Amino acid sequence: MFAYINGLLIDKNEKSLVVLTQGLGYKVSVPTEVLAKAQIDQKIQLFLHTTVREDDISLYGFSKKEELAFFEQLLSVSGIGPKTAMDILSAPVHMTQQAIVEGDIAMLTKIKGLGKKTAERLILELKSKVIPMSLRQDSKGTAAYNEEAVLALVSLGYEKYHVVKTLSEMPAKMQKTEDIIKYFLKQG
Repeated sequence: MFAYINGLLIDKNEKSLVVLTQGLGYKVSVPTEVLAKAQIDQKIQLFLHTTVREDDISLYGFSKKEELAFFEQLLSVSGIGPKTAMDILSAPVHMTQQAIVEGDIAMLTKIKGLGKKTAERLILELKSKVIPMSLRQDSKGTAAYNEEAVLALVSLGYEKYHVVKTLSEMPAKMQKTEDIIKYFLKQG
């Protein structure tokens, strides 16, 4: 299906954009943050998720791959469809991810379309899978942790969020997996 679009923004409304590329205009639903930044008659590039149903083909666009990945994680939760996932993405992504990891039902239920039961299901199904964007990268934009070390520590029974948070604070000079694990065990 469609995975990426690069074209000229020719129209927008309160929930979607129309992107002209190769003579065709594609209607793409986008989060409010993307919508707010989008300027008509300007080039736009979006990573896409395509939903195909019996009577509809819909495109959902995101400015970053990480937002697309989070959108797809949300869709994996029973009871959350594309429209609800887009409503969830209308809140700051890092705050939503943080709320999921910390089990903050009160914050999640403030999001339009999310009731208490859906918020609980979201936490239950995604808590161990979500790493808040704020912890994914260091100040240079590179990964702040060694994935092999994270997997080893999670297999030992530590929460992934706790592991990533602790490793995001480690000195950049540590590169070897065993040194990283030792650092975590001393800090954690």
